[in-house]
Amino acid sequence: MKPLISVIVPIYKVEKYLAICVDSLLRQSYGNLEVILVDDGSPDECPAICDQYQNKDNRIKVIHKKNGGLSDARNVGLDIAQGEYVAFVDSDDFVDEDYIYKLYNALQHNRTSIAVCGIQIIDESNKVTDQICVTQDKKQELYTGKEIIKKELQGEWVLVTAWGALYDAKIFKELRFPCGRHYEDEYVFVSVFENQECVVCIPENIYYYLQRADSIMGVTYKKQDCMDYFEMWHERIDYFQAKEDRELLAPVIQSCLAWNVLYLAMNGEAMEEPEKRLLKKDIRKYFWKIFAKPYLYNWKESVKLAVKCVMVLMNDKSLGKRYV
Repeated sequence: MKPLISVIVPIYKVEKYLAICVDSLLRQSYGNLEVILVDDGSPDECPAICDQYQNKDNRIKVIHKKNGGLSDARNVGLDIAQGEYVAFVDSDDFVDEDYIYKLYNALQHNRTSIAVCGIQIIDESNKVTDQICVTQDKKQELYTGKEIIKKELQGEWVLVTAWGALYDAKIFKELRFPCGRHYEDEYVFVSVFENQECVVCIPENIYYYLQRADSIMGVTYKKQDCMDYFEMWHERIDYFQAKEDRELLAPVIQSCLAWNVLYLAMNGEAMEEPEKRLLKKDIRKYFWKIFAKPYLYNWKESVKLAVKCVMVLMNDKSLGKRYV
């Protein structure tokens, strides 16, 4: 028998979408699954819907808990997961019927611990509005974990998400998502990939991501988002500095600087002055880090980035339109 695979679905205020999500998991061509539905204190009909599914299919496990956020819900699911492999699916998304089958086969064929697929972005009417591929050609590609991290830092890898992948459960034996923070996937991204000798990416876009205005990442600017954003980047830089990892320290500083510029350009008018000053301070700090240690950096890219930094620091509002 093929190994048990655990699929963890955190649930909160998604009664409109939940059945589509769960039905897509129960239709999987890979049969040996446990689907863990974590009701994160949802105030709508989600708890009842979860119980109905549990009564219909013995592959479903339901946990009802006090609201603690996305990370806490995932962690509770990880605590009870019995599978040799684990996947995460957001409760307003759904997956292709061969989603688990294709990821598992790729993982087994290449003897890796992580398999990643592309995604299709859909709107509320289920119309595909965009696609994100994780391969250049229509064939599987292999990378080391460090190569994946470097690609993400250099803007060549856009799927910094827990979903859209299948993992060996050993990766999450001790690792958990940070509670009470947004950007939770970015916080664990390095820990998940850093020590992987091989990660397989498949050419199929078989995860369907619903982009809705009222989702966590669809809301307007909030102060806590800003604070979580700062902390995430500071932790990444401190981590690679402590390890004296020149290979990744350079791109993480450059990436932090680029994203800070973009963040300020997009959110500057909505930000309060203390947060804006903190962000500008970060831009200045990492701007000088690039030129203080030029042997770490690509000079051409550094100069282009420097121009953007100066424009933002001079409050050129037109940058936002050109840069994004």
